[in-house]
Amino acid sequence: MGGAPSLEAMGSKRLRLHLTAVEYGETYQLSEKAPKDDAFITQPINLADRTDADRTVPGGGIVDKQLDTWNSVEFVSEPLAGVPELSGLFSSQLNFVANKKDLDFSIGLYELTAKGEYFQLSWYLACASYIQDPGHRQLLVPGKRQKLAFKAGRLTSRQFQAGSRLVVLLSLSRQPGTQVNYGTGKDVSDETVADTVEPLTVEWFGDSFVEVPVRR
Repeated sequence: MGGAPSLEAMGSKRLRLHLTAVEYGETYQLSEKAPKDDAFITQPINLADRTDADRTVPGGGIVDKQLDTWNSVEFVSEPLAGVPELSGLFSSQLNFVANKKDLDFSIGLYELTAKGEYFQLSWYLACASYIQDPGHRQLLVPGKRQKLAFKAGRLTSRQFQAGSRLVVLLSLSRQPGTQVNYGTGKDVSDETVADTVEPLTVEWFGDSFVEVPVRR
């Protein structure tokens, strides 16, 4: 069987799913329907807190029974109809308000099978101020609603199983082994824990979305 002539051709259609503020058990609803209201999810993180440095991290495998949802918001779809194949690069637009001039975040995609197993599909990790132009830093405006649009660089191709759901894990990044971006707008290498006057707080609006390339 011949291959696709381009990355775009790998997935003949784009499935847009919104990161809504509708509660879905202990998670939130990932929905094809755009929200009619302006609801948002508030996510705080204390960048100065180091009490989690020695915590036991669940999951971590390409196929696993658990996800590490620490400092994260989890969105889960209904079972995807038609048993689609996800092939290509996913993209996203995040609409939000932050109280800092910068932040680091990651977004991960998973297949959640009917058996309760998570299969890691793709992920994207970024510093918000470098998304629009990797060569020039553009700081956020604290307290102002803004958006970040991007395309992942990690290719995936996966035939979903019957009854599988798509999971999106949106995380604010603060890992024990990485440099912490305290969001002051200064060079991150010049920041210290003393720059943490207040916790980072982000309001994620429900009209944020991911688009995944699919074939049915």
